[in-house]
Amino acid sequence: MKVIITKSFKDKYLKKFKNYFEIKDLVDILLKKEKNFISLHFPFLKFKNKINKVSFRWVIFLFMEEKIVPIFIALKKDKSKWENIFWKKNKDFLKKEFRKSRIDIKNWDFEVFPETF
Repeated sequence: MKVIITKSFKDKYLKKFKNYFEIKDLVDILLKKEKNFISLHFPFLKFKNKINKVSFRWVIFLFMEEKIVPIFIALKKDKSKWENIFWKKNKDFLKKEFRKSRIDIKNWDFEVFPETF
């Protein structure tokens, strides 16, 4: 299993949450949690996680069952908007974030983890 971190995800979310975790932590979490993903609207999956005692909500895209592309992350404590993520309620936002990721992948603006050559 590989994790693809796109430029748009890195710029929007990883910079925002850099005080909580690093890319290596994110990749480790995604690879360990892969059995705990909850189907949102296949191939979009969601899951909850704690990093350093802080709870997060995630949405990922499973690409060809071998690659995980994170498209969204939010703090759980931001209850006004992200306590629960539902497809019908958040579909437009998630599709917009996914389109950004697809453009990055098409333009080769991404990193693959773990890096193996």
